[in-house]
Amino acid sequence: MYHAKPYGYAHAMPTLKELCRAAEGELMGRPDVRITGVASLGSATKEEIAPVESARWLEAARASKAGAFLAHKDLSEKLEGRPAILSPFPLAALNRIIEALGLVAPPEPPGIHPTAVIDPEATLGDGVHVGPYAVVGKARIGARTILKAHVVVENGVELGEDCRVEPGAVLHAGLVAGSRVRIGANAVLSRPGFGYAPGPKGPVRLHHVGTVVLGDDVHVGACATIDRARYDVTRVGRFSALDNLVHLGHNCVIGERSFLAAQTGMAGGATIGDDCEVGGQVGLSNQAHLGDRCRVGAQTGVIGPWKDGSILWGCPAMPKTEFLRGVATLKRLSRGEEMGPGEEEEGGEQP
Repeated sequence: MYHAKPYGYAHAMPTLKELCRAAEGELMGRPDVRITGVASLGSATKEEIAPVESARWLEAARASKAGAFLAHKDLSEKLEGRPAILSPFPLAALNRIIEALGLVAPPEPPGIHPTAVIDPEATLGDGVHVGPYAVVGKARIGARTILKAHVVVENGVELGEDCRVEPGAVLHAGLVAGSRVRIGANAVLSRPGFGYAPGPKGPVRLHHVGTVVLGDDVHVGACATIDRARYDVTRVGRFSALDNLVHLGHNCVIGERSFLAAQTGMAGGATIGDDCEVGGQVGLSNQAHLGDRCRVGAQTGVIGPWKDGSILWGCPAMPKTEFLRGVATLKRLSRGEEMGPGEEEEGGEQP
């Protein structure tokens, strides 16, 4: 629930009509309802708007004291005439409402802090913000990009327009990022990858001279790490997002609109296709491959190639139905129960 108003409103209490205009939605019910904040269905007051994400939340909506709802347009007839903003993309519209209410920080103003160190050969676009103690080498920084305090940008880095780099992030040589990229605090990008080979006097750390390429609208979480390619490229496609503490080894490739949850790690050369969802603490072995539209449960260990649309659980990874069948079988055997004829083939009981 958002009661704090640290950034202030455009005016004190916008009406539902005004918020509907900001959300580019469709208004249902009284347009003059005043809204001060956003809250869950269970805690919202008559001056707050609450999201109804799907039909499963309708019962909670009926019991809610919220002054208005933000709901999918298909639910309009099931809201019993309560004031609402309707949208085909309700959660995206909720972002617009939160911004209109002044509940997120405004962009930092253009300018370079006097403690920042900028190489005279750096190229900075119009409206760039460089925060305290940031260091920028011979890099190219796009218009309106924001570099927060203590960010380090090495020689040769290229950032597109409207990017945001949070405090303490380190961007090594070889990084090329598109526009509207978000890089979390203390993330380390394009550091040489983890590679060693035998040499005449012992192990030799291999040079990595490729690049890291981030497509437009990529989000990289806090403390995430992306290694520079041995040669060629480590790539993250447009609209993909890495949660906090995700690691990509050298020459990993992620397609577009794929999402990796916290503490997931990809060994060198592993690849993930488009439109995938990968749970927390998943590991992909060297050269492992996930096709498009795959779903991977938390703590799964992915080895080898998997085709488009695979749904994987377990370590090593296996199809979800097979994993559940195995867990159910082990549970029954541990209780001393015998499996019925054909039960294993049909899946047995699920845990």
